[in-house]
Amino acid sequence: MIKVMLALLLSVSSVIAGDIEHFPIEKRIDLNKLGFVDQSGKKCQIEDFKGKIVVVDFWTTWCGPCRQSLPELRILQRQGADKGTLIVIPCNLDDEGWPHVVSQFMNKNKAALAGFTYYRPQGGKNGIGTNLGGDINSYPTTLIIDRTGKLATKWSGYGEGLLVYEINQLLKENP
Repeated sequence: MIKVMLALLLSVSSVIAGDIEHFPIEKRIDLNKLGFVDQSGKKCQIEDFKGKIVVVDFWTTWCGPCRQSLPELRILQRQGADKGTLIVIPCNLDDEGWPHVVSQFMNKNKAALAGFTYYRPQGGKNGIGTNLGGDINSYPTTLIIDRTGKLATKWSGYGEGLLVYEINQLLKENP
């Protein structure tokens, strides 16, 4: 009965989240040069996190499913930092009004998002288009990057519990 309920939950999450792309190890795209800047101005690239699983979630303040996913991302961000095995990069793509719009959003939601670190994408050789072969056009879009810096899983939309499930699937791979 529990297996049936889990399968049903995951299938509903998949419908909500859209198509999930799983990339075989030998066909994974290298994202080590993909770069971000956090809200305090600190730069990082995926290659800085070798040996860890990295979750990148592209979101906007006006997107309902994005807002729904942020508390889960905050919890995973904190747990990953505590354990040292997972990095969560919530990357905001609000172009208009940055950073004012995002700061206002964070202030309105500080109870739910206390301690939340958010990022912006870098441009040029470290940008989204250069590394992913195109822009992000659907929100939220989630990438799970393996311990070597390569894209393992990608989907758009939000399904509660889906991210944890997909991270656990990747953790089963040999490092």
